[in-house]
Amino acid sequence: MAQIGRLDEYKPENESWSAYIERAELFMIANDVDDTKQVATLLSAVGASTYGLLRNLVQPAKPKDKTFEEIVNILKAHFEPKPLIIAERFRFQRCVQKPHETVSQYVAELKQCASKCDFGASLDESLRDRFVSGIRSEACQRRLLSEDTLTFARALEVAHSMETADRDTQQLRKTEDSATTVHKICEAEWYYAYQKCTKTPSNKWIGRKICPDVQEGDTSAPGWTS
Repeated sequence: MAQIGRLDEYKPENESWSAYIERAELFMIANDVDDTKQVATLLSAVGASTYGLLRNLVQPAKPKDKTFEEIVNILKAHFEPKPLIIAERFRFQRCVQKPHETVSQYVAELKQCASKCDFGASLDESLRDRFVSGIRSEACQRRLLSEDTLTFARALEVAHSMETADRDTQQLRKTEDSATTVHKICEAEWYYAYQKCTKTPSNKWIGRKICPDVQEGDTSAPGWTS
């Protein structure tokens, strides 16, 4: 049976240890790795740096003598020490939508902050309150504050809808502005030619508007307009 996927070495700068273990477990399921081979599979994949760290953490024991769950927990305690809840909630309360950040991007950041806050059953309510407080659009914020039974899901629905409408409106305005600019350029390309009037004793010059393609003074050309 051909191997499905690939389990790269663990790089702390690229992903969390928890995310890596989730991928490792999926890799083992997809490739029918027997329980007795899970430790060897993981230790062979994590890379020299992580393996060396684990050796130091479990001395005088050997990494291969630990269970899969023990290895996961030992390295999790090192890479993901338990956060201080009060500090994480402080960061969560300061999370606001940044300039040029979309609603989706803001929500992703908000959920990332909330993941360390241990909100439990009040997670959705906390996300809703912070989302309404931190969203940049004042129009959207007023709309959300006007709904008595607002849920986090409903807040996202309204925000996405208003963001889309605002983006479409701006695009339409750009199109209209572009059309106006083109019209003004066309107008500017017309110029006035002057023809001496021989029918009036005052010998005045009469202004005429003429297409640039028509020779000046050619009063018989179809481009002449009064």
